[in-house]
Amino acid sequence: MRVHHKGVGAGVLVACAALLTSEPAPPPPPPGAGAVTLILNDPSLLRLLAAPLGVRDLAGIAPNPFYLAAWIGLLVTSLNLLPVGQLDGGHAVYSVAGRRAHHYAGRLAFLSMLALAPLGWLWHGVPSGFLYVVLLFIMLRLPHPQPLDERDPLGPARTAVALATLLVFLLSFVPFPLTIR
Repeated sequence: MRVHHKGVGAGVLVACAALLTSEPAPPPPPPGAGAVTLILNDPSLLRLLAAPLGVRDLAGIAPNPFYLAAWIGLLVTSLNLLPVGQLDGGHAVYSVAGRRAHHYAGRLAFLSMLALAPLGWLWHGVPSGFLYVVLLFIMLRLPHPQPLDERDPLGPARTAVALATLLVFLLSFVPFPLTIR
């Protein structure tokens, strides 16, 4: 299993830069003005970093280049860490819990997103949940490669890395990344 520790660290630094250089957002257009507003829903990592860095309300800041880079980076990270197929999240589940858990985790992720997709359309006005479903469907079709020896234990360090991978997924995943109003 590969560890992307430099990418995670860089992502945290970019997120900190985004919050430290943030400025207040302009006021929203008045209701009935015919304007469409695109809202980027923030992952937990951005929300956790905001208060210590002096940002009281993430919805009240204007997106800057650092914010957009952090937000997109966290979105891509969360997609890669979904516990399905040959994605890195799938590798982590397979390595810690085995083939059977990997099989069920992938199907559970797929069914969860399949159930959530219509809610994203209704609540947030975007079909992003359906894109997750398509991605997961494709990834479920790709078999996970067999390790050379499944009996070889991971050891505490590699187990810690796999659990850290799960934590990064939880901090970066947003089931509905966008809202359109």
